[in-house]
Amino acid sequence: MAKKSIIRNDEHVFIAGMTGSGKTYLGKVYCAGNEKPVFVLDTKGTFTWEQVPEELQTTITTFKDLPKTVGKFKFVIYRPAFSELNEECYDEFFKFCYYLQHCTVFVDEAMQVCPSPSKIPPFYKGILTRGRELDVNVWSCSQRPSGIPIIVYSEASHWFIFKLQTPADREKLSEFSGYPEFEEVLEKRYFYYYSVDKADPPTRGILVAKGG
Repeated sequence: MAKKSIIRNDEHVFIAGMTGSGKTYLGKVYCAGNEKPVFVLDTKGTFTWEQVPEELQTTITTFKDLPKTVGKFKFVIYRPAFSELNEECYDEFFKFCYYLQHCTVFVDEAMQVCPSPSKIPPFYKGILTRGRELDVNVWSCSQRPSGIPIIVYSEASHWFIFKLQTPADREKLSEFSGYPEFEEVLEKRYFYYYSVDKADPPTRGILVAKGG
């Protein structure tokens, strides 16, 4: 089992895993108990939050509505309309969170936000590098770690790595961390937890759904 570790509300988190591995579920459960407001960037259009009471959450389709949610809802899902599925609008979302401060950002798929391993929205990068002093942290999820900028996981204090089917993805994390454990092809719901700041070897855990 993975060792217990406290994730502070000013720390960045990285979760990787193929579709259906459990990565989004884990992030939802953790962030449902968040002390700060949570803003979700749902580029896939499939994010639902059963762990959060309906009266505390809302879904919007344009970033211009973000200011209207402040103080009214604790959990906000920004599900961009087709016209806003672009880099400029993604960066407007991150810019809003950056200047709002005192909030948590949840990116449901970093690869859709970052067009290449060498390009990232400026304010996403700003949150990753300066978020702690602004009390803004980010949970970044991705199916393909090899296709996103390294800064997405290099700035994260905590990693949860579920099953990754592609060798390039497993090798990327193994090479960066120096731990061969990340090259293992895990079974569904199993993951490796890695505390980057402590630099302890990754520990294995299993995701257990509530009530099952």
